[in-house]
Amino acid sequence: MATGERTLFHGGKLWDGRAESAIDADLLVEDGVIRQIAPGGLDAAGEALKIDAGGCTIIPGMVEAHGHLSFPIVTYAYHIEDTPPEETVLITMHNAKRLIDAGFTGVIGAGSPRIRSEIVIRNEIDAGLIPGPRLMASTPTLTATGGLNDTGQLHQQRLAAALVCDGPDEIRKAIRLCYREGVDVVKLNISGDDFFPRPGGRVTTMAEDEVAMACATANELGLLVAAHARSAESVKRAVRCGVTIIHHADFCDEEALDMLEAAKDRIFVTPSIGYYHGLVHYSGMPDDMLAGMKVREGMDANIATHKALRKRGVRMLIGGDYGLPFMPNGLNAQDVAHLVNYIGLTPVEALRAATWHGGLAMGKGAGLLVEGAPADLLLCDGDPMQDGSVVADAAKLRVIMKGGSLHKVPEPVRARSVGAA
Repeated sequence: MATGERTLFHGGKLWDGRAESAIDADLLVEDGVIRQIAPGGLDAAGEALKIDAGGCTIIPGMVEAHGHLSFPIVTYAYHIEDTPPEETVLITMHNAKRLIDAGFTGVIGAGSPRIRSEIVIRNEIDAGLIPGPRLMASTPTLTATGGLNDTGQLHQQRLAAALVCDGPDEIRKAIRLCYREGVDVVKLNISGDDFFPRPGGRVTTMAEDEVAMACATANELGLLVAAHARSAESVKRAVRCGVTIIHHADFCDEEALDMLEAAKDRIFVTPSIGYYHGLVHYSGMPDDMLAGMKVREGMDANIATHKALRKRGVRMLIGGDYGLPFMPNGLNAQDVAHLVNYIGLTPVEALRAATWHGGLAMGKGAGLLVEGAPADLLLCDGDPMQDGSVVADAAKLRVIMKGGSLHKVPEPVRARSVGAA
């Protein structure tokens, strides 16, 4: 949308991202921001592209807080590591389009296999050269020797899809290097993961002085810190050292829950329940394999943890480790219904996790429909406040707008600019 162009959404309902329900309201977009919200309707809007929102609900664009845009469709154990950087960049580009096609106007990276793959795609998106969401580009995961994503072997030479760092000095240097290249997010692997032979999910692999150095260095450089943390101790280290986004948090004990509650005004958690759901229902893995990976045990722990965190008022985000063959990028909005069905959130609470909370975590002003905010929004058929699965059906997203630009709009509207007086 060119500077000065205006779009009027007329005759529909509007949910701002915080309220308990939608209201009847018109919304006017100008110069990339929300210029006016008019409960009951707007009498005069001047010259504008008018979109009939009747029977629909306007909501904020969604934010994927655990983005793996650089993951290929993995067909064997070391597929990610073996993918050349050129192909990784193209994979990232295609997944960026899949995400915005699915209603995601923001993505927080959670570990890019190569340092610059998300950076260059973010830059192309920001320049308006390719379609995609607002993207916070991530470092490769920072892990310790023997930690999650350290796939090196003494008898093999393989470039790991991670930066293997031991000690605070190596952590600091790795973050400075990634900062120089242009990242926005530092991703740490503080614990292991039961889906690999070792280290397991209850094993804490990154030392506290390493986590502390990561947070201190990132803070000095203005970078966000997100962490893979399944074990109780990894969660505690993340909270103590200043991590902002904590992924998984499966095996929290009471002390970890108390610490998360005490820090609830500065941290966010992503339950990542979508990954467990995908493993059980979509992966096709036999029961003995799922048992060997302790999937149902981890799933039960994850659900218990996040039910407790919901009662304690800890802010949740969506992000279920999408980017795998059985749950590719583009299906990410299924997490809204998963938070309802597994964790017990109301549809409104789950939508807040997908919109307002994601915008807060990104810190870019999106995630809310208020006057002066970036015009990142969706026009949905029906009422997603009653049925959270609405947002997971791309066919029900009639309009997708990012920064005032129409990424998706019904064809009859596309060609019709009218005087909206």
